[in-house]
Amino acid sequence: MSATATILDVYCVHAATGTDSAANSAVAAFAGKIPLGGTTLEALVQSVPEALAAIDASRDDPDDLYITTSTQGDLSQAIWPGNGSAGSVGSGQTQPLGLAVPVEGAQNLSLWDHDLSGDDLLGSVRIEEAELGEGPIAKVASSPVEGSVYLVNYRVD
Repeated sequence: MSATATILDVYCVHAATGTDSAANSAVAAFAGKIPLGGTTLEALVQSVPEALAAIDASRDDPDDLYITTSTQGDLSQAIWPGNGSAGSVGSGQTQPLGLAVPVEGAQNLSLWDHDLSGDDLLGSVRIEEAELGEGPIAKVASSPVEGSVYLVNYRVD
């Protein structure tokens, strides 16, 4: 059996700044997998005061985001935005995606910040075929090294 994950959007709780203890503390407020049940990612984050504080304290530089299904940062292999480019996403911003990704068993989804000095892993999530039919799910993709925190919103059909 195989399924398709639709990556609905990603929400940047905290853009990469290097190690940031406030962002790391905010991640602890979220469970590993969050059933959304009709709630938007913004509403979810706004319901957690620690997450709001991390957004307020973050610097203004956006991440040059691209997404892969591998664990190797390679802009040329990005499934979003594609064409060898990256998209600008800052703290408190949602990036609509609408990506269809095949899932057989499990599928990795990695978020990267494109840098001239080498790309930085912002975080990864593991999408499970067993999540088929659960409806919209949000998972945390974060990097303690980069200080980044993203929520990835998807469903498996």
